[in-house]
Amino acid sequence: MGIYLRRERSPLKPLRLSEAERPASLEAAYAGQAALQRAEPDRWGGWKLGGTNAASRAAFGVERLYYGALERDEILHRPARAPGFPLAELKGEAEIALRLAPDLCGADAWCVALEMPSSPLEGLPGIGVAALVADRCAAGALILGPLQEGPPPADGRLGQEVDGELLTEGRIADLSAPPADLLAEFLALARAHGQPLAPGQWVATGGITACLPYRPGSRLRLLFDGQPVLELRITMETTGP
Repeated sequence: MGIYLRRERSPLKPLRLSEAERPASLEAAYAGQAALQRAEPDRWGGWKLGGTNAASRAAFGVERLYYGALERDEILHRPARAPGFPLAELKGEAEIALRLAPDLCGADAWCVALEMPSSPLEGLPGIGVAALVADRCAAGALILGPLQEGPPPADGRLGQEVDGELLTEGRIADLSAPPADLLAEFLALARAHGQPLAPGQWVATGGITACLPYRPGSRLRLLFDGQPVLELRITMETTGP
């Protein structure tokens, strides 16, 4: 049996990796995932970043960002309900998402987004960042808010309001670098790994608010500088209101 590399969209069964199944290094995890992604370049609609805030850097003991791929079907544009498919975990954090420009040198649009991580792996973060990268960085779903043309803001306040109660807020400026700089760092890293970058793909910055657990059926509003920008119902049901 080789090292673990997530191939499914949303694995649901808990998984405990043996020592032999864990990537020997972060570069081994990236190499394995990049090979899978190059084999199916049209499958991927975006990328999620980690290690871009103090909490994730402390949890995984890293000093630079890491990333994982998002399938096209894992990215939803202003849905009334989300994620709309089963995940191993039901939780989320507010982020900024950046759309890759045609020249692949920056972003031509951005939006407030909800990133819903989901991993079947037991023992995170203790089993390390290489295992997380092998799991596509716990890819679950990325929920995009209204599109904003132009470069992303360097600051602003994001919040999550659940069933009418503001539960968490954070500032863009509290990321490890401005969103445009994080994007540049990601692009350099992804190119070094030979990743299939493409115009129009989305790149999520990493958490700006806390990552909240949700109850199915809850009403969620994402706020930008105190104003609602996205409202939806939290559900993993594939049909319904």
